[in-house]
Amino acid sequence: MQMLGSSVRASTNHRQHYFLENPSLLSSLRHISSSKSNGNANQHSFTVSYLVNKCGFSLKSALEASKRVRYETPQKPDSLLGFFKDHGFSENQTLKLTSKCPELLLYNPDKTLLPKLEFLYSKGVSTADVAKIISFYPWILRCSLENQLVPTFDFLKNWFPNDTIVQVFKSSPLVLQLNPVTVKYISQILRDNGVPDKNIVMLVRSHPKTLLMSPKKFNMVLCKVRKMGLDPCKTQFVVAILALTSMSRSTWEKKLDVYMRWGLSHEEILAAFAKSPWFMTLSEEKVVAVMDLFVNKLSWESSFIAKNPTLVSYSFEKRLTPRASVLQFLVSQGLIEKSFRSTTFFIASENKFLQQFINQRPESTQILKLYQEKLNLSR
Repeated sequence: MQMLGSSVRASTNHRQHYFLENPSLLSSLRHISSSKSNGNANQHSFTVSYLVNKCGFSLKSALEASKRVRYETPQKPDSLLGFFKDHGFSENQTLKLTSKCPELLLYNPDKTLLPKLEFLYSKGVSTADVAKIISFYPWILRCSLENQLVPTFDFLKNWFPNDTIVQVFKSSPLVLQLNPVTVKYISQILRDNGVPDKNIVMLVRSHPKTLLMSPKKFNMVLCKVRKMGLDPCKTQFVVAILALTSMSRSTWEKKLDVYMRWGLSHEEILAAFAKSPWFMTLSEEKVVAVMDLFVNKLSWESSFIAKNPTLVSYSFEKRLTPRASVLQFLVSQGLIEKSFRSTTFFIASENKFLQQFINQRPESTQILKLYQEKLNLSR
């Protein structure tokens, strides 16, 4: 009984200690006790106080996190903070991972977390890289070592050389959350439809999120892309799949409507998408701005844009607007015909653009000044 009393007093002292570290928390948390039982309120208040004082959370984020976790005493979360520090995590990295996944402070470090870190170390991921990756994507530590991490690494061996698997993981930590069975099925679907392995590898490496969808939904998207007439052997086929999976059906319909308001037919839009799938991933605001620039300000036909859809993918402020200003000046001075239509004017590299359209002209100083002014506005 005496030991139990000592334990209770110790627990109470810990709570008092954390509140005294930041007295302003007391007034912010008073409403908790009025809406909860005393036991739950104290536990909730201590959790919030701990997250603010020890983990560096803002009060708002601590209150949000306290809906998902409860700490009765500091012993367990303290041991987790010490664990991350001992394994090369900086204070900032620990704050990042705990703010994204506060449940980690309830885990058993030696039984649950250490084996996963040791597994990553054994695969050639450095201590510094593990800390960097985990702080960016802490959900990896919630994955089962035996049922998720090990099978996924084994699966990646079939697609990537051993010396590049670590690079794939570092660039896209999400790959470790892929379901090997699902990815194997989707990969086979792509192969059966004529997609080269190199393009499947690109999909796994650069856009693993696409492979988290159900095989049924993925197959529907693939069939839609095939009906559009894209060649499975070309990279654009996979890019089209990525574009379609990045938006809902309603969003797709809205994009169609925006382009059709500029006089494009449904067929022209689909043809543009087949040439450059990112044509349909732009925000509605950018589509309107780009079409207004070419159609209203430059008097170009909207059909020309549809036939050359890569034009809309360039930065509106840093590329399209400054060069459009140069073109407007050249036309106004009679230096270029108003009927001039050229994708090169907008897609050429900076050096080639200056050499071909500005530097060789007698008016180059004036034109260059105009161009630089427009560029400066975009910075």
